Amino acid sequence: MADNKKRALWINGRPVPVTEQVYKTYYKMDRREKYLEESDVEHGKVNYHALDTDTRSGEEILADNSHNVEDEATLHIMADKLRESLALLDEQERELINVLYFEGKSERAYSIKSGIPQKTINDRRHRILDKLKKLMET
Repeated sequence: MADNKKRALWINGRPVPVTEQVYKTYYKMDRREKYLEESDVEHGKVNYHALDTDTRSGEEILADNSHNVEDEATLHIMADKLRESLALLDEQERELINVLYFEGKSERAYSIKSGIPQKTINDRRHRILDKLKKLMET
């Protein structure tokens, strides 16, 4: 026999009438969430959001802002090598790489602007990237 009690959930400080099934489902989910939080505490897990403040989130507070010196050195060496390799390209090759990668234009947009078929631009781009790869390896 169904229970005809009136049930309500408090939402934004006001009671909202709900069916018995909605009421039970809500509190079942609520209890599950509390159980998981209790389990995390019991096992020593910390939720980043527990560290939230009005101005910063817990994730920002715990973010690893350290720098790996080896990675930075490698990036600088690779950037220098790329600059040297780009300097070895002819003017048309440098222009195509500049437009596609540094200006962020699409092959299609460059094709319309230059009047060169998009397929030709794509083929040139692949050829130039292969050339740059070989230059970077030497």
